[in-house]
Amino acid sequence: MLANFLIGLREGLEAALVVGILIAYLKKIGQGDRTRIIWAGVFTAIAVSIAFGSFFTISSFELEGNAEPFVSGTLSVIAGGLITWMILWLAKKARFLKQELEGAMDRAIATGAGSLFALAFFSVGREGLETAIFIWNGALASSGATTVVLGTFLGLGVSVVLGWLLYLGSLKINLGKFFRYSGIALVFVAAGMFSYAVHEFQEIDLLPGDSSKLYDISGFISADGLVGSILKGGLNYTPTPSVLQSIVWLAYVLPVGYSFFKKPKKVLVNS
Repeated sequence: MLANFLIGLREGLEAALVVGILIAYLKKIGQGDRTRIIWAGVFTAIAVSIAFGSFFTISSFELEGNAEPFVSGTLSVIAGGLITWMILWLAKKARFLKQELEGAMDRAIATGAGSLFALAFFSVGREGLETAIFIWNGALASSGATTVVLGTFLGLGVSVVLGWLLYLGSLKINLGKFFRYSGIALVFVAAGMFSYAVHEFQEIDLLPGDSSKLYDISGFISADGLVGSILKGGLNYTPTPSVLQSIVWLAYVLPVGYSFFKKPKKVLVNS
């Protein structure tokens, strides 16, 4: 539940910041009457995201045999890839987000109402579709689908409140630190998703090595116990990972973690 809360909070806060920047800029340049177009794009994006998530959740009930682990594994790869893109892109682009959005707004205003609608729709829709995929992935990977959905929506709810308070100026948050610390946690969440995908593909013999376990700590931290359940829900923990699962986990955490922490090189200009 904690991982889903974190994903919902981060995705929702990013979307809330985008909407806040768009509306604030319209009011700043005297185009406040066009905020209704922004809200139309936002609510349309939310509706499409809910429809997308509902369709795949309902359709997943019909999965049988090898189809369920195949779809679950594939979705874990997609979700892990989306999280990777999210944390690395935002780590490098967050400080320029406001300028980029304002430039896009200027171009959209010059083009017309349809461009404003599209800008709001795609800016929020991307976050919504990612969240829908995360929820579906969590529901398939966990026995407690209700907990997955609850955690995500709690995170989204908190993000809406924080975004509104930030917009009003009554709350100050160091967004750089927030995205950095949440990014650290999400590196391990994504690593767990890729490891889980390997497990699902090994179950249906798409990948070898399911019987080659690296270790077994089920006697110490059972997957069915309180701690094990929390770790499973947050990091796709398993007490008996295969050798290939562990290799994939490390092969992800080491380079992505390095890229996340690496500071950009300073460009020296010769005078």
